[in-house]
Amino acid sequence: YMFQKIRFYINFWLNGISKYNIHSPMVHEFIENVLDNNIKYYAFLGIEHYRQILLKDSTVLNLKDLGQGSKAIKSKVITLKSLTKNVQSTPKKAQVLFKLVNYFQCKNILELGTSLGITTAYLSSANKKASITTIEGESTIFNMAKSNFKKLGLKNVNIINSSFDKILPNILKNKFDLIFFDGNHSKKATLKYFNWALENLNDEIIFVFDDIYWSKGMKSAWN
Repeated sequence: YMFQKIRFYINFWLNGISKYNIHSPMVHEFIENVLDNNIKYYAFLGIEHYRQILLKDSTVLNLKDLGQGSKAIKSKVITLKSLTKNVQSTPKKAQVLFKLVNYFQCKNILELGTSLGITTAYLSSANKKASITTIEGESTIFNMAKSNFKKLGLKNVNIINSSFDKILPNILKNKFDLIFFDGNHSKKATLKYFNWALENLNDEIIFVFDDIYWSKGMKSAWN
């Protein structure tokens, strides 16, 4: 698994292009204002402080449903600090999402896969006027995330405990301007949810896919 990711990574760098080779003004501005934006916002401090608290918490959790495509979690019995370390987006990745929402002023956001809610907190804090809908299928993690949102004082997050297959056909009838796909790392599910989203496409919408190098299946879905 690790060698596969390294191979994907090396291949990306050998074949990728830089912002200086981009001809689209919109994409160039996106790189300049989001990907290359080095500003550290005040919201980062509070969220990362809370992440550090979770990383020291030895509370044992009993998970009922690990979901499909999970390689980071090997057991249904896991400590909170281990869960935080293995399934949360890195600070760098979450902060890019914050800058993305902040730059485009996304107002109606859908996140597939809440986990403990650290990434959700970044999405929420990037635009306090935005409405964040986030879906988590595992009930224990759902309750932890709900508690975390209260402790972080997030007022614009609606968290739903449901499987994606059950809830998405109805949820996607809403007009979202950003959808973050981060909940099922299988080719079949990723393509299915993407196609469902296309059926209710907003005129201007951003799709963000996480873990495209997770597996051969995910890489194939991305291609």
